[in-house]
Amino acid sequence: MATLASVSAFAQSSVTMTGIMDAGYQSGKEYGADAKTVVQNGSRTTAIKFIGVEDLGGGLKAKFQFEADPAITAANGNNNNVTLSTTNSQAVATAVGTAVTANGTTQTTNNATAQSGLVGAGYNYVMLESATLGSIEFGTINTNTLATQGLGAQKFGTAIGSGYKKIWAELTRYENSYKYTSPTISGFSGSYLVGVGNDSQYGSTSTVVLRRSAINELGLNYDQGPISAKFSTLSSTSSANEAPVSGTAAAGSNVKTTYNTLAATYDFGKAKVGYGYQTSKNNAGLDTAATPLDHSLSLKAQMYTLTAPVGNLLFLANVGSRTTNNMGSTAAKQTALNGQKSTFTGLGAHYNFSKNTYAYYMYERATMSDVDMTATISNGAANNNSTSDRTRNVTAIGISSAF
Repeated sequence: MATLASVSAFAQSSVTMTGIMDAGYQSGKEYGADAKTVVQNGSRTTAIKFIGVEDLGGGLKAKFQFEADPAITAANGNNNNVTLSTTNSQAVATAVGTAVTANGTTQTTNNATAQSGLVGAGYNYVMLESATLGSIEFGTINTNTLATQGLGAQKFGTAIGSGYKKIWAELTRYENSYKYTSPTISGFSGSYLVGVGNDSQYGSTSTVVLRRSAINELGLNYDQGPISAKFSTLSSTSSANEAPVSGTAAAGSNVKTTYNTLAATYDFGKAKVGYGYQTSKNNAGLDTAATPLDHSLSLKAQMYTLTAPVGNLLFLANVGSRTTNNMGSTAAKQTALNGQKSTFTGLGAHYNFSKNTYAYYMYERATMSDVDMTATISNGAANNNSTSDRTRNVTAIGISSAF
């Protein structure tokens, strides 16, 4: 951590730079395609953060953070040759890139919540924090759901072996949001996050650059003694102008999806055990009578984790599963995939050189039996549900260093 500036005329202030660099070699098979590459974030997310704090007196502080998440191995994103279908249980029933008519203009949808125009796409905020009243922050805010998932996955975080984006839904952070976090009292705290959404943001007279869902999230947390626990309930409502999957407005617009996530850990000293559970459901409902396809997806996922330190070593283990109903882009595929269970195993080890730097070994095996694999691309060829390889089996060896 480096201190860049300090001291102002009226109050004590500082700006520090901190972050993580993480990269290594990854090999294995991803849905039938070879995956051999040097890739980052095998154990932790590579990031550079600038954090400012000013003491305003009376227990009140002003804070800000700018986080950049740089690509240090492949800036164009072509780290491997696999594209997994986005038609899965974590997506609202929407086809990205589908032309629709809204506000009198032909538009192109893009469900992205990532920061397309901002370097970094990280957790960025400006905040007022009171020791007695809690904090309020505005910006692109991390969800309590992300922290809940991270607790359930323990030291796997959101990296290889965690189940992030596979067993867990991708609910990291949201633009155009604000969040209140209560003070901690006897180990308990709470938070409330609002993402205001965006129906139409024009890049030109004929194209919508971003269309964001409206977000509401309530988080409850407990951390005292050997027990840590988190619960988050997050609801996401798609734009009124959202594109449908199969030609009807009901399938894409104003769809509300609710995610409930619970996780807890208990530290025995010699080892720490954890459990995570997540459900999601939306109300997309049926298409027209001519295409009676039910888009009302529902999901149930769970994880069991174990971490055990032995000298300079830390051993990690993680197993989980997910079951999805009403999955697939056609009625026939939904029938085939309904009730199917995806399974997940993660193993890992850290060798700690210091409190900031360690070498790691991470292993992940995922069998995605509940996913519509039609749009999955391996070695340039599209798969289908009958012949596609549903297994991701990869190993990563690398170095992670914080500063």
